[in-house]
Amino acid sequence: MGVYVKNGTPLDGPALCETCSYAFIRLGYRVGEEVVMCRWTEPVTRVKFRVRECTACHDKTRPNMFQMEQLAWIVSPDRSKELTGFGRSTEKSKEAGSIELIVENED
Repeated sequence: MGVYVKNGTPLDGPALCETCSYAFIRLGYRVGEEVVMCRWTEPVTRVKFRVRECTACHDKTRPNMFQMEQLAWIVSPDRSKELTGFGRSTEKSKEAGSIELIVENED
């Protein structure tokens, strides 16, 4: 008979430091040759175990605020005295499956 423990401690998994921007990782040729340094702390400290959770982890695979601002759409009014937001679409746009965006100029 097996025992199931909900939210128990995992026995193995990927180290959180592998995707952290603040981690300095140096790998050797053998399995045990690995040095992980955390640059978030002052002074920089050596991490001697595989980290499962960290409050200072900054995932380098996700975009930062500057990168998200560069990807964002800038909505500026084309016409004066129009309302901002999504309005009722015309019959032509309903057939095409598009959405009409109406922009209001707040002057």
